[in-house]
Formats: sequence, structure tokens, C-alpha cells
Amino acid sequence: MSGAQTLITTVYEQWKEQNAAHMRDSDAWEVFLAWLLLREKEVTLDAISDGIVDGSNDGGVDAIYSLLEGSILPLDHQVVEDPQAAKELPEGLELTLYVVQSKFSKSFTQATISALQSVLPSVLDLACDLDSLASELNDQVREKFHVFRKAYRNLLVRRPKVNVRVIVGCRGLASEINVNVSDRAERLREDILQKLPSASVVVEMLGAEELWRMYDTRQAETITLECDEVLTSGESYVALAKLSSFVKLISDESFTLRRHLFEANVRDYQGQVAVNKEILGSLREADGPEFWWLNNGVTIVCDEAHSVGKTFALKNIQIVNGLQTSHTIHNWFKESAEAGEFAPAGGDRKILVRVIKASDDAVRDKIIRATNRQTPVPDASLRATDEIQRRIEAYFGAKGLFYDRRKGYYRNLGKDPARIISIPYLGQAMYAIAYGRPEVARGKPNSLLAEDARYRQAFDPTASPQLFYWSASVLRRVDEYLQSSRSQTRYADRRHLAPFVAFALAVEILGRSPSHWRDVEALAEENHQFSEVELESAVTKVKVELDSFTASSNISMSDATKRQPFTKHLVLGILGDVLEA
Repeated sequence: MSGAQTLITTVYEQWKEQNAAHMRDSDAWEVFLAWLLLREKEVTLDAISDGIVDGSNDGGVDAIYSLLEGSILPLDHQVVEDPQAAKELPEGLELTLYVVQSKFSKSFTQATISALQSVLPSVLDLACDLDSLASELNDQVREKFHVFRKAYRNLLVRRPKVNVRVIVGCRGLASEINVNVSDRAERLREDILQKLPSASVVVEMLGAEELWRMYDTRQAETITLECDEVLTSGESYVALAKLSSFVKLISDESFTLRRHLFEANVRDYQGQVAVNKEILGSLREADGPEFWWLNNGVTIVCDEAHSVGKTFALKNIQIVNGLQTSHTIHNWFKESAEAGEFAPAGGDRKILVRVIKASDDAVRDKIIRATNRQTPVPDASLRATDEIQRRIEAYFGAKGLFYDRRKGYYRNLGKDPARIISIPYLGQAMYAIAYGRPEVARGKPNSLLAEDARYRQAFDPTASPQLFYWSASVLRRVDEYLQSSRSQTRYADRRHLAPFVAFALAVEILGRSPSHWRDVEALAEENHQFSEVELESAVTKVKVELDSFTASSNISMSDATKRQPFTKHLVLGILGDVLEA
């Protein structure tokens, strides 16, 4: 499976376990897909289940929903039952019809579109009597279409904005859809448009990639920020805001931090480090200089920024620089609130805020990198916003590991350190196990992230998340064994031996040295587990071959494990005569 297929399947399995454990996959997937489509509408699972019409004589339709201004219309809604009530509503209301066909399979078929094409133009033809289709469509299907048709008829005098969304969703890849299927989907759209010429009609093929993005996308929210002084440049702003106003932006009324505002930041709060102590000292010095004189402030990127006077409405914001400052301000206000103070002394001082309208991901990424290059930030942290890193984090979380994409994030949440995997650690695991270069993993861990070519290789976006999970798990298992008394390994030797032991395990089971992640893909997909005996054997073999190599080459153990000649020597030692034959 592709990475997206693995991710959406994992998300579905978790969702099913929590919400529909009693259902068959084919049935649970129908509810899951409808939930994914409508979750921003805050629709209940009961309402979603009520829209499922799958069964005999369903016309190829699995679910139908009619929404007026984002709310599902029940059969007895006044807009459906009473034409007069509809006439009293405002003009231009949005009426949306969702027709959903969902398959648990991993491919899109022409038969699916054909089934819809044989039904939808007829049921959406207002001149057609729905009861005349009783032999083709069951009562539930006709009832759901009746709701839309009646609402549409009754609202016509109010000139509604009508949308028809035909959704075909499965775990396949939309990029691999056959051209015949795409052509038939376009003909279906045209046929519907002929019946509803004023409507906006789309026929969407949602595969694993699209479904994952829907799941991974947070609903855009708009938050206000009151400022005292504002300088405008195009669609961006530089402003001074009171600390008391800024803290309302980053936390709710109970002073719970809105952590999602910092997801695009390259690292999490670093605690009581020297810089943060200095920031806190400045805050507590109520009679000291203005706060913004002593602090670089924060950088906010957002999709939209509208101002009324000196109050901004910011949509879908991310604070990409100034996280340490933001957390320290939040903690300062929270401590005051817990101490019973209405606001800390000096809370009316100001912070410098840069607001940049940048909805394009590439532009956002440039801003993140530029603003964070001004202070020492590890190369690993600057990779934190990459899409592949977000996917890995989501998959690891589903498997019980915490991928520290933003340095310190899971530590601050109190997660078990033994279950936290950093970006550099995963890069080492991939190079040691998947690419057969343990000496690079051992000797140049930073280059895996600093050099684009090596980074793109270590974090290939076409690789399955399971591959990353398995590689990290193998290296972590090796680390744990080396740290145990069973391995009898000196503390100083453990870290530089680990990549070679993990590599040796792969070589032993493959019968050759891996050179690309596809060489170990099958092992990863089956989540192959190495036994204690195999671990002990690999550790012994690496120690023996390392002693042999250092003795013959007259170099130290530390230097040997940074060079490829030892890797080749180890492969020969493991495979012996097999390679020569």
C-alpha cells in the first residue's frame, strides 16, 4: 500500500474501534466516509447513520444528505413541508445535496459510475415522479431525494445557491483512475447539470490521498486580536498589541493554551532555558522598559486578515516564530490567574506582532525557515513542517509511539521518553537499515537532515509510513538490548554499535546488504520481529568483526564505525562464502 493508503486505513481502523466496532468493514466504511465528509458541519453519528441508504435497489447510492446552510434537513423540516415557510426565509440560502458512493476496495471502477449515471439524472429531474422509480429505487432512497427536491422547489422563489456533490470514495489512488472512469464521471456531471442548470455540480473521486488530507486538515477558525498601533503594507501588518490582548489570542478563557496555533513551529517550548528565564524576568519587571523593546516579538501567518479599526480577524493562523515568547507570556498570565490576580502587573505593556497573509504552503515554509534561521535551530527542526513528517507523526501516534516532529512537544505533554522518536533518530534508522549505510547513520547523523539529497532519500515520501515505523522500532529494540545487562556492552560503545547491529540483522535475514528501502519493504509490511537469539547473535558478530577490522587496520573503534570499509567488512563477515559463491 502507498503511504496515504496505510494512513487512511489506520485512521479508519481506529475510528471503527471507537465508533462502529460491531459493524462489518463494508458498512463501517460507509459511515466513516460520510463522517469525514460532514465532520466540519458538526453532524452527529446518528444523523450520519440515518443518511445511509445502502441495500437492495439503492441505485448504486450508499448515502444521501440534504443540507440547508450546513445543517441536515430532516423529512419533517418546515422548508420541506411548508412552501409558505420557505418564502419567508432570506434569499440566497445554500442548499447542498451529497450523494455518496463508498467502497472499502482499493480501486475505482467504471461500474460504480455507471450505476449512478443510470439513476441520478432521473431523480434530479424535477419533472420526473419519484414514485415512478419505485421498481428501481427502495423507499429510503426515494425519501432522501424527496427531501432535496421539495426543499429545492419551495426555496426557488428565494433564489437559493444550490450545490450537488456526488462523492465516490474508496481506499484506491485517484492518480491511478482509468481514463474511461474519469470520462464517465464527467458525463455524469454534465447529465446532472442538464437537469439542474443553475446548480454547481461536482463529481469527486476521493482516494486515499484525498481522504487523508481531509482527515489531516483542521477546520479553519477565525480569532481576533486587538492592537494599539498598526502599520500596514499591502495585506500584511506590523502591530503593537497589549500582552493582555495577545494572551487572549493564544489561550482560551481558562488559560488553556491553544496548542494547535503552534503546529507549524519548528520546535516546542524549551522550558526554563536561559532565554526563557530572561523573557520571564522582563515580564515580571513591571516598571522596566517596554516589553517590545527587549523582545523580537512573534510572527503570525494566516489565510486571511481583516481589520476593523485596530482589531484584526485572523483566519487559520499559525504562530511560526516566537513560540518561546508566547509560552512564557501564557505561563505568566496563568500563574497570576491561579494566584487569584485579575491580571499580572505590567500586563498592559506591548508585544510586537507581525501578521503576514500567506495561504500558500510554499510561501509559509519560506517564512518559517527564514524567521527561524535567525536563531540557532537544528536542521532536524527546520524539516518539521514537511508533509512527510506530519504523516509519520500521525502514523506513529496510531502505533503507540510519539514522533517528535516539533522538538520537545511530547516531552511537554508528559509522554513516556522511551516512546518518543526524534527526526534524527528515524533518519539514522532509515540509513542503517533501509539503505545499508550504518557508517553514515553513525558518523554523519546531522548531514542526513542538512543535505537535501540525503534527507530526500532518508524520508522518501513514496515510502510507506509502516516502513518508517518498523525501522525505528528495530533500532529502538537494538538500543534497548545493548543497554541491558544481557549484551555486556560498555556504555561508551552502545551508541556507535547500534546502527551496525540493526544493519547486521537486516543483512542476515535478507542474505545481502540492503541498498534501498524497497529491499526491506516486505519485512516492514509484515512488521517482522527479531528474536532475542537473533539480537544476541548480531551483537556478537558486530563486536567480533569490529575487533578484527580495527586490529588489521590499526584504527580506533570510533573511527572504524564512521567509515564504509568497515561496513563492507561486516557484510563479508556475516555472509562469508555465500557472497563469494
